[in-house]
Amino acid sequence: MQRKKENKPLKEKLASKKRPPRYPTVGERLVAGLKELHDALKSGEPLERHFTVRTVERIAEPHPYSPLKIRATRELVGASQAVFAQLLGVSKIQAQSWERGVRKPSKLACRLLDEINRDPEHWRGMIGTRAA
Repeated sequence: MQRKKENKPLKEKLASKKRPPRYPTVGERLVAGLKELHDALKSGEPLERHFTVRTVERIAEPHPYSPLKIRATRELVGASQAVFAQLLGVSKIQAQSWERGVRKPSKLACRLLDEINRDPEHWRGMIGTRAA
């Protein structure tokens, strides 16, 4: 004679299973952070005792580059347009369009041009040229 298997109620089955930990939602984390800030402000102590506080200086925008200034930068390192484009990580057509004034270099490209102008000898060394 076979014995009948007893079925556990669904609630018991679910309770016996291990569940992965539940991570707080973004909203819950925001509310917790605001409560923490409220408590810190209420205590009257400097916020530096409760939180990491950093002061960030405003970083200056890169200089704008006209077609003439771009050409002068290229000539400063003694590079052809093709080599200069490689140095900047852009296509030759892109570098040419900057020098002709058809396009403007991005802020990131201007930042790199600033670095080239700041230390042209370093960049000459990268392409194997020396100042004349």
